[in-house]
Formats: sequence, structure tokens, C-alpha cells
Amino acid sequence: MNANELGIQAMQQGEFEQAAKQFNAAIEADSTDPTGYVNMGTLLQAIGDHERAVVFYDKALELDNAFGAAHYAKGALAYELEQLDLAEASLRQALLAGMDDADLHFMLGLTYKAMGDFVRALPRLREAMKQAPEDVEISFQYGLALAQNEQLDMAVEALEHTLDLDASHTDARYNLAIAYAFLGEQDKTYAELERVLELQPDHALAFDAKAKMDELLGN
Repeated sequence: MNANELGIQAMQQGEFEQAAKQFNAAIEADSTDPTGYVNMGTLLQAIGDHERAVVFYDKALELDNAFGAAHYAKGALAYELEQLDLAEASLRQALLAGMDDADLHFMLGLTYKAMGDFVRALPRLREAMKQAPEDVEISFQYGLALAQNEQLDMAVEALEHTLDLDASHTDARYNLAIAYAFLGEQDKTYAELERVLELQPDHALAFDAKAKMDELLGN
């Protein structure tokens, strides 16, 4: 393995000092390769040093402005810091640079959702779902986006798929209950709310929704 690969392995094992040494070695071996700078930025981001992380991402882009991984990393950090305009611009640049994977589409979809732009969020989340159909969080967020775009039948399908992947996902189950409610499926709504509260008795939204249904039904 080369220095970058050794650094990534060390970082995954929580050995941050060793990871930093390897990424420094990669940068010293070839200061014109943006990969080491992105990896060092990712390490700095992981330990909460966001300001220095951005410096390394920007250095990578100074070396190669078409380096999709740097745009992606910078965009993901901006999303984490709730700098949504910068996140959207950086992630879109990663897409334009030719990067095409589930993580990028997912992050861009989440960014559009956070901006309240559910129309643009949906195709990005759909593509993420296409590329990573077994990812629980992608499936869940895709279901939410469908519901927010009033595509309720498809939202139900996506949320049911989420629960096939993780039956204990209470937020997916709660949102499935709400989708059923909008579709007029009262019995299914009530059953899902009960199941949410079995799994998570302190789920406030499900508790309130069930209480309102009990009041309406005279339970």
C-alpha cells in the first residue's frame, strides 16, 4: 500500500497521529498530487479542525480544480457547518467534474432538502437510491423527499423498503404512518403508530399523533 492508503487505513482504525504521518509523507513525496491534501483535510475534519480542513481542500483545488473528491469533501464540510450555498456549489462542482457515486448524490440531495428545494432534491436522492439500494439512510431520505413532493404511493414504497432493511427505524415507521394517513389508510396509520411506540415509547410525534387518533376514534 502507498502512503495515502496506509493513512486511510490508520484513520479508519482511529490512529489519527499515524494517519497524519502517512498523509504528510504522501504530500512530501508528490506535492503536486491533490490526493494527499484531500486526505489530510478529511482527517482534520474528522477531529473537528474545520478551518485547517478547508485550507487543505482549497490547496487540492488549487492544484487541480477538476478534482471531484476535493469539491465533494469541501461541500460535505460546508453542509455539516450549515453553509448551504457553499455546500450546493461545491457538491455540484464535484458532479460537473465527473464524480458519480451514491455519497455525492445523497449529499447533494440532502443539501437541496435543507434549502427547502424538494424538487431538485428528489432526482439526486433517486440516483443515490439507484446506486445504493441497500443503504438505510438513503432509502429513508428518498422516502421523505417523495412525501415532500406529494408522491405518496411511491413514498410508502420507499419507506416500506427502509423498514425491510431496518425494521427498528422508528422515524421511517412514523413517516410511513403519516403517509398512510394522507392516503386515508386509517387502520394502517394506527397500527404503525402503535409499533413506533412499542419500539420507542418516548417518540413524541408518534405519541401525539396516536393521542389525536384515539380522541377522534373515541378510544
